[in-house]
This record gives sequence, structure tokens and C-alpha cells, in this order.
Amino acid sequence: MQIWANTGKQMGLLSALRDLLRDGGVQARVIRHITLRMQGWPATEERGAELEVYGIGRETAVVRIDKSHGQGIRFAITLPKSGTVVPLSDVKNPQSAVTWIRGWANGGTS
Repeated sequence: MQIWANTGKQMGLLSALRDLLRDGGVQARVIRHITLRMQGWPATEERGAELEVYGIGRETAVVRIDKSHGQGIRFAITLPKSGTVVPLSDVKNPQSAVTWIRGWANGGTS
């Protein structure tokens, strides 16, 4: 899976997905990854963003932005028990991703 590099856009898309999920009662939070380097001058590097989604029993799945194989920019979820990566809908049409993630969070898909 190739992670899309523009962290600001990732944060915006994942925040919008989080809001849609929260409207349906799913707990989620956006995490921004920043790496601090201390070689010479201190510097920070953006390392992307992800959305943690909490399911039954506080299991945590991770949603990322995926841009691979020329399929456009999609959401992809990594499931906690198996580590399986499930490609979800295109970010321009997030409703099926919202439905799928709500189902997982409520114990329907594992």
C-alpha cells in the first residue's frame, strides 16, 4: 500500500470521515504522525496521518489514505486481529466506507 504524501490533505479527508462516523455513533480519532530528527539542526518531518476507529471491546482498526495501482485515492482499513488491509471506497464517495466501518465497529465484520 502506498501512503499518499500530502499530510494536510490526509488530515482533512480523515477528519471528514471521522465526523461522518461520529454522526453514526462510532468512536474515532485522527492521529498526525511527525518524526523529530536531531542530526545537526532539529527538524520535524511529516509522516502522514491515520484515523483510529474503535470497535467492540475497544479493538482499534486503522484507516489510512491509499493511492496505489492507479486506482485513485481510496480509504483502506487495517483490521486489528488479522492485520488484513481492506480497500474501501474512493475518498470522493465516502458513504460506502462509512457503512463498512460502522458495521465493523458494531461487530459485523472482522
